[in-house]
Amino acid sequence: MSSDIRVTAPRNNEIRKLHHFQLDMFKTSSSAMHVMEEQPSPLQRLMQTEGFKPFSGPDAIRVYRKSIQRLNMENMDENDLLNAVSSLGVLLETEIALMYALQDQICTRCGKCCTVNKSMRVPKTELKQIAEHVKTSYKKIKKQTRARPRRDGTMRIKRSPCPFYDEECTVYPARPGECRGYPANMLLKSLGGKSEYPSDCEISDDLLVEIAIKRALEEKMHRENPGLMKELAEKKKRDLGRLGGMNQSQRLAYLVNRYQKTLNQGS
Repeated sequence: MSSDIRVTAPRNNEIRKLHHFQLDMFKTSSSAMHVMEEQPSPLQRLMQTEGFKPFSGPDAIRVYRKSIQRLNMENMDENDLLNAVSSLGVLLETEIALMYALQDQICTRCGKCCTVNKSMRVPKTELKQIAEHVKTSYKKIKKQTRARPRRDGTMRIKRSPCPFYDEECTVYPARPGECRGYPANMLLKSLGGKSEYPSDCEISDDLLVEIAIKRALEEKMHRENPGLMKELAEKKKRDLGRLGGMNQSQRLAYLVNRYQKTLNQGS
């Protein structure tokens, strides 16, 4: 990811502000970080994470502008939102779980990810589950999809378009894990500099907007009501303590499931 945002002839004040803000972020020396208050705010703690790199560039600008549209900026400090968007260079486990849970709720099923000219890896167990879902045999579904075995034990299926796509996903309840994880998987890879940002997906920006808004509001709460913020932090610590006996994969699955239930109750 680039450490600079090159914007020629900025179209509005929002773009100019984010542009200059992120330039300043990279000019900040490590020695200046020690000048922060003894008890850093939530965003300061995130940006002090070892190896932290701000979320920047045109994708960050777009997420910032969408966040502005969602928030009542009259009651918000604009710097909180600028910091929140830039801080997306690092995500917490609970926020990753929220993204996975939320994408199921807001997916528009537009079919763009089903029609990309790329192959997908499908474990044999998932292909068997799809066969059961459509009430056919594994052998037939393998032949119909022209699945080819890979050295890692998975099956390679071409998507141009996906054989399970016919104006919509025909196996949505039993769709492969690679589909279930999109676009969150690609977002995480792009933030880590290992993939391009999945801008073709209609909900990619929305997932990051949710996290940015949450962080901006937490920053505001930390400043205006530190007592309540402390209580929430202690509650979060107790919740994470309950997950102590689980490995990372189990914790993430537990958190995703919990968020799913919460989101379903709210819908």
